[in-house]
Amino acid sequence: MSSLFLSFLLTVAIINASPGPAMMFVLQQSQRYGLRAGFSAALGIEVGVFIYVILTALGIGAVFHLYPSLYRGLQLAGAAYLIYLAIMAWPRKSSDAPSAHQATAAKSGAFLKGLLINITNPKIVFFFLSIIPQFVPADAQTSTFIAYGMIFNIGGIIVNFSVAALSDRVSEALQKAKWFDYVPPILFFVIAVIAIAGRFE
Repeated sequence: MSSLFLSFLLTVAIINASPGPAMMFVLQQSQRYGLRAGFSAALGIEVGVFIYVILTALGIGAVFHLYPSLYRGLQLAGAAYLIYLAIMAWPRKSSDAPSAHQATAAKSGAFLKGLLINITNPKIVFFFLSIIPQFVPADAQTSTFIAYGMIFNIGGIIVNFSVAALSDRVSEALQKAKWFDYVPPILFFVIAVIAIAGRFE
């Protein structure tokens, strides 16, 4: 196993383990609506990653380099969506537990929201457009890009499904820590502001 590949694995581990909007969304959905909603969110997130695996293999990076306005538009769209999530995730005054209908609706919507989060996630875009090319030779076959992308995806599956399961086990503690309800929306908003500010530097 080459040192370059080991460096790639380390990079994948660090990126997947670092807290971000995807991880916070999984944690929030699992804590509020249960394990199934958390797993649905995690699955949507990883499908979003897989879309980038395919797009990277097809050369989407070259398209973004040729038309940088597309990349900027994607970043701004992601920032706008994170602001929307921040508003929707902000704790409401009612402390009642979600009804069965709300939990079912959350489960069905968690997948799509998770998918949208990672499609517009700057961390994922940066990884596939900037980091993977550092480890994969320019003349590599399409299958090589897919293999490296799938390694990243598998790492994300392990981390996000673990976050969902952990949240389910400690849900009682999280419910007592009312301040935690403010962490995901604040993080969503901060990342959105950073993304928008970066466009005007």
